[in-house]
Amino acid sequence: MNTLHLSHNLGPHVTPAGYSVHMENFDVVQALARTALTGSAEAIAKQISRLAERLAESGDSREAKSLRSLLSRSEKRQAIEPIDFIRASVGEAASIQKLGTRTPLPVDRDTGAPLCEVVFPANQMRGPVLSDTATTAYESLLDEWRHQERLYDAGLPISRSLLIYGPPGTGKTSLAMKIAAQLGRPAVIARLDGLISSLLGTTARNLGALFDFCNSYDTVLILDEFDAVAKIRDDSNEVGEIKRVVNALLQNLDKRTPFGLTIAITNHEQLLDTAIWRRFEHQIFLGLPSLPDRTLIAESQLVHLPDPRPLAKAIGWATEGHSGADVKTLSLSSIKTWVLTDRSDVSQMDALRRALNATGLRLGDGLKAQLQLPDAVLASVLNEGPLHLGPNELGVIFDRDRRTVARWLQSTTS
Repeated sequence: MNTLHLSHNLGPHVTPAGYSVHMENFDVVQALARTALTGSAEAIAKQISRLAERLAESGDSREAKSLRSLLSRSEKRQAIEPIDFIRASVGEAASIQKLGTRTPLPVDRDTGAPLCEVVFPANQMRGPVLSDTATTAYESLLDEWRHQERLYDAGLPISRSLLIYGPPGTGKTSLAMKIAAQLGRPAVIARLDGLISSLLGTTARNLGALFDFCNSYDTVLILDEFDAVAKIRDDSNEVGEIKRVVNALLQNLDKRTPFGLTIAITNHEQLLDTAIWRRFEHQIFLGLPSLPDRTLIAESQLVHLPDPRPLAKAIGWATEGHSGADVKTLSLSSIKTWVLTDRSDVSQMDALRRALNATGLRLGDGLKAQLQLPDAVLASVLNEGPLHLGPNELGVIFDRDRRTVARWLQSTTS
């Protein structure tokens, strides 16, 4: 028989009784291995079909039947799965590849450093707490992508570009990742400050390589630190080369239009000129969170507490003027302090005070002074201020019974 029998746990020249090694089909096996490592699913199926034919011809009908059964199941599964494609224009479909975990990434030709990283979609990707305005913009974009066939049927294109801007720590990158996860597409993340070389010609080449890669696959391209290219325009020594890099970026953004979704992220939107702003159909501003939003952010980090709401409110109050990232940091530090200390001696408010010292979070003079007040006086501040914490909530964070808290409040108001 022309079969290829592989013995297990034996040396390369040892075969057990009744087994033989025949290499007549090695050319097909080699082609199959090569295709599996570098080719498409269709090409792999073709090589498996070749091997099944060879086995059938040599009398190995059982093995051939097994391979054909695998192919049949694969074809049936593909038949009921939706076909992923990107339409280049209304009425015209352009097939595009799916990005896999083994797909080689583009690299800098000189250094060999990768130009991007890939994050595959996670079902439980958590995004930032958004304001009502940001939520509306976010849901508007997702709604277009979820109902793109209706738009295409009406002769309308979907939006393929988004600019997310705002202060540091407001959740811009996590929102971009959330969008990619919601669309079920891999996120290709490139930091433009890392792509910029002292040789601006290399920068333009790297930008081209990055966009060519992303335009070949069904992905969400996330351009972080997007203002980096705009910043180099201030270098008066190489005005001509700088213009060439900026033009290369604009041209690549225009070429990207028929493919996937492109999300740019910046902390310095004031550095972007109107030519760049015009490239983005959707724009979302993420500002510093409000008191209710800061409370929600803190509460999401305090899940270890039996009742996280009172401490979350206190943290939200203490972090006025701070980013969501600051709120998360302070919340995590507070809960870790509370968990690692003797809870009979340390209240949640004590843990919050210690966490403020540990994180070095800068508070306004007024807030800092209030947090140093005796518990009875601070309880009154939290009761009368914007939080309006009641006796039960104050009892939780100060680790006191309701009667004690009521006595505190009465003594400070009398």
